[in-house]
Amino acid sequence: MLRIRVLSALLGIPLILFVLYFRGLYLYLFVAAVSLVGLFEYYRAMKNISVYANKSLGYLSVIVYYLMFLLPVNFERPGLLIAISVMALFTYEIVTQKHGIPEISMNILGIAYIPFLFSHLLFIEKLKYGNIILWLPFLTAWFTDTFAYFVGVYMGRVKLCPKVSPKKTVEGALGGIAGSLALSTLSGFIINSLGTDIPLIHFLVTGFLCGIASEIGDLAASYIKRYTGIKDFGNLIPGHGGILDRFDSILFTAPIVYYYFVLIGDMI
Repeated sequence: MLRIRVLSALLGIPLILFVLYFRGLYLYLFVAAVSLVGLFEYYRAMKNISVYANKSLGYLSVIVYYLMFLLPVNFERPGLLIAISVMALFTYEIVTQKHGIPEISMNILGIAYIPFLFSHLLFIEKLKYGNIILWLPFLTAWFTDTFAYFVGVYMGRVKLCPKVSPKKTVEGALGGIAGSLALSTLSGFIINSLGTDIPLIHFLVTGFLCGIASEIGDLAASYIKRYTGIKDFGNLIPGHGGILDRFDSILFTAPIVYYYFVLIGDMI
């Protein structure tokens, strides 16, 4: 299994590096595609417990949201997707009376959890130094996952959340946070040596916060899988599962990076 995971990573990582380096349209298409496929996997998981959502309206809300990025206006409102989805879903259900509150709530949660959170990557790109800090959600998530795995395998003793993810340990989680912190700090040294003037403390804080967020993102996906009785969200990525299995942590690290650098915008 580890060999398959490594081979899949070796094939997938160059694609993501390409997207992060060239950004622009490539990033836009990548984020939109992952959002829609991830939402599809989420709907399929919910179907496993006989919760049926208005998938068509869900997909339509997401498509309209991403089309907004193509308009010749300065679109900087992440919350628009939530507003569109809530109003559209309630309006449709009031008229048709086809679904109840559980289905509406599940649909809104899925849209907020996947397309909304993941779209923060597009907002990061628009920030000052966005071409640089865009790498942080991915790098911190990858190093958190890698360090958590190996520290957990060789040093893990105390279970972290056995009812949600039986194999995760406290030691592994701490190792993951340490890995994220170390990687982010190293990135800060390298980036500043190339002429960027972002105080190193911000990389330290981002690494720490993203390490925690990455762990929670992983556990959130595990919680959904355990709740719906599935092992993986899909089999699109051999050795990793579906899109949500691979990008679950980035769903949480992207908003952390975005809102942190928005808050400190005048300091850099």
